[in-house]
Amino acid sequence: MSIFYIFLALVMLGVIIFLHEFGHYIAGRLLGIGIVEFAIGMGPKLFGWKRTHRVKGTREEETIQYSLRLLPLGGYCAFLGEDASDAAPRAMNNQPAWKRILTVAAGPVMNFVVAFVLSVGLIASGQISDPYRTETLPIVTGVIEGMPAEQAGFEPLDVITGLDGIPITPDGAGAGELKQYLSGIKDGQSVEVTVRRASESARALWPEEGPSLETLLSDAQDSVVLTLVPVRQQDGSVLLGVYLSSRYASYDCGFFGAIPESLKFMWNTAKATYEMLGTLVKNLITGGDIPEGSVSGVVGIVAGVSDGLKTGFGHAFAEGVLNILFYIMAISLSLGIMNLLPLPALDGGRLVLLFIEWITGKHFSRKTEGYINIIGLMLLLAIMLVVTYFDIRSL
Repeated sequence: MSIFYIFLALVMLGVIIFLHEFGHYIAGRLLGIGIVEFAIGMGPKLFGWKRTHRVKGTREEETIQYSLRLLPLGGYCAFLGEDASDAAPRAMNNQPAWKRILTVAAGPVMNFVVAFVLSVGLIASGQISDPYRTETLPIVTGVIEGMPAEQAGFEPLDVITGLDGIPITPDGAGAGELKQYLSGIKDGQSVEVTVRRASESARALWPEEGPSLETLLSDAQDSVVLTLVPVRQQDGSVLLGVYLSSRYASYDCGFFGAIPESLKFMWNTAKATYEMLGTLVKNLITGGDIPEGSVSGVVGIVAGVSDGLKTGFGHAFAEGVLNILFYIMAISLSLGIMNLLPLPALDGGRLVLLFIEWITGKHFSRKTEGYINIIGLMLLLAIMLVVTYFDIRSL
């Protein structure tokens, strides 16, 4: 990592945060809700300015503080009377529930819009592959000495076609299916792995020439069932002891075909994210292992993005620009997904309270709502500190 790429990653993160908060901001302005401050970053103010705006649909004016703050841990759009009682007609808590719902939801929606637009462009231009679909079955490219796979008799160019009698299909998740299945097995549980063994002619080409999956399967011998007991690592991951190759499927569609593919990609990402979080919560409650790096904070994101940008620009300028667009798309989508979690201090938690109010017609007391949000914010900051600690340790 170099200072330049770390700075570039921080700028990208700031742009994504800006777009999220701008969603809240523009919705509030359009709906006539008073805004006190629009800030990027948290903590002490580095610099800022004030600007007076005409209130939509009226002759009134309001002055909004705009600021850039020291810590790149988020941002906020502070609305008038958001967490406290305020008699002003344009105060947030004096607005009908539907206006507040639209204003709170506008942040994640903006992230989803940005991710959608960028993913459509990347998919239509064929610049990214489908991470949820593979063109090949998992192919063993190496066997680790002393690991269960070697003891069970695995050999390079074995094509894995099934686990415990459950077939793995070329158009499925490939190696992802394998990892997902193994993550659910118990300690000491044996697994039967079905493989198609490469012919001698195919092996003669390895490793100088990598035969295609079609070549391997057409020349392969009959299926072989190998039984082994995977090794569970301290971080919770489960290993067979093989290196795998599995190529992700390329998108082959124009602009209009990229629209449904983008929606499918975003849905699969949201589903996978919530499933991963559910597993993490379950492991926390039951005392299970939590794999290191399964959750990243700002430090981990900046480190990963800066490394990716350095690699991309090291190959070609166009590849570096492509990486920037990809990371903005991926992080924006992730921010939108995480912000919809029904936790206090997140947009999702506020939306839960607002929907309850909308359905029941009863407004939570300002004091109760304020306590909920303050407690939620403290818990969120504590989680961020813990995640940041593990991010730094992993560096």
